[in-house]
Amino acid sequence: MTSNCYPNSPGARRGAPETSREAGDSVADIASSIRARVRAAITTAGADGRTGDAVAEALDLSPVQVRSRIAELGAAKIVVDSGRRDRLCSGRRGVVWVLAEYGPPQPDDGQLSFVEAA
Repeated sequence: MTSNCYPNSPGARRGAPETSREAGDSVADIASSIRARVRAAITTAGADGRTGDAVAEALDLSPVQVRSRIAELGAAKIVVDSGRRDRLCSGRRGVVWVLAEYGPPQPDDGQLSFVEAA
């Protein structure tokens, strides 16, 4: 049975503006299918992984839609930060996401950590 709580459903952090909650509610009906497509795109990349931008391009989706679904997959510990970075379309470096089985050992503290790119 799948829970209707984050990360299985779109959500907003505590104290987030009303518009964040409205945005989550507006995509609730399609988020599950997009999440599955994002997971499949990262899965097919294997140990090489993909950035959020690369996933968005492969699926012809908005990077915003993809990043939110990656955050959900990360919170569920399905995908993890590989520790590698690649260039985004902005020219900045971004996280290369991989399935947890391909990633470095993760701390079991219940927190998803993001390493800030230099």
